[in-house]
Amino acid sequence: MAPAGDSGAPVTPELRVTSPARTGDVTKVRHKLTRWIAAHHPPADLVGDIALAAYEALINTAEHAYPAGAAGDVELRAQHQPGLIRVTVTDFGRWARSPAAPDPSRGRGLALIRILSDDATIVRTDSGTTVTMTWRLHPDPT
Repeated sequence: MAPAGDSGAPVTPELRVTSPARTGDVTKVRHKLTRWIAAHHPPADLVGDIALAAYEALINTAEHAYPAGAAGDVELRAQHQPGLIRVTVTDFGRWARSPAAPDPSRGRGLALIRILSDDATIVRTDSGTTVTMTWRLHPDPT
């Protein structure tokens, strides 16, 4: 019997998804990514870490990359290579400036991304932002 959620489709080394940068849509992308990650059988604790970090990058796009009411897309690319998983989230907007009096219960997404991943880079340009996160599947021997 196939595991729950297994469609019988072959496991691919790369996942690419383009979606509208809206909360409901990026949540669907997170679910698709979670299934793809689990199909590669990484250490169990990494499935949640990768999915949460990627979701933080996705939701930041939905909330900040495009002006209120403006449409825009987000691209997610996940790669499984020997010994690592890399996830890249790219938007094509211009991030809104933070309010003068920020909400103290918000603004932790980038910190979470950095804590949950082995490596994270954020590149902002006039044509968008790219967040690249990497996880080693086997810890370095010490």
